[in-house]
Amino acid sequence: MAKKIHIELSSKAQKELEELKGKLDASTITEVIRASLSVTKFLELQKEKGNEIIIRDPKSNKETRVLTLR
Repeated sequence: MAKKIHIELSSKAQKELEELKGKLDASTITEVIRASLSVTKFLELQKEKGNEIIIRDPKSNKETRVLTLR
């Protein structure tokens, strides 16, 4: 069952959501928020398992460790 919620966002956060909406070709902000929740859940699950998330630049081979919320 879907439930509506009301959240207050800074103008910067609102702008970032709109930018992501365009980049993701999402039809709604809700779709962007759902996608963001899925990514956050995945990252946190990996952290709980003791795994690291690493981004590797294919050109330079430089690696950056992704930090999660906790």
